[in-house]
Amino acid sequence: MTPSRGPHAGPYIVVADEDPELLDAMVQTLRGTGYCVFQAYNGRAAYDLALHLKTVDLLITNTRMPGLQGPELIRYVRERLPELPILYIRNGDQPATPPDALPADLGRAI
Repeated sequence: MTPSRGPHAGPYIVVADEDPELLDAMVQTLRGTGYCVFQAYNGRAAYDLALHLKTVDLLITNTRMPGLQGPELIRYVRERLPELPILYIRNGDQPATPPDALPADLGRAI
């Protein structure tokens, strides 16, 4: 049985970014298209949200954040939620080559 989604019918997304303006823009854009979006200003908060919400359909994260860096966050979440889709967005000043040990099936925006 699928857990109840509450009042929101759209997919549940956790978005993590250390830049408040960029995070707000992503959250508002996604909410404007019908998604139920939870925002996190650091990797630890994103990890907690991903694990403690009844349902999460997507995690969006970037490279650098306080608490847990993006690659660490991805590894920890994948240990507990191996089927969760994740979109990894690298910071503009990061190398185009993804960090080591990221899952091969990881969605990437560069």
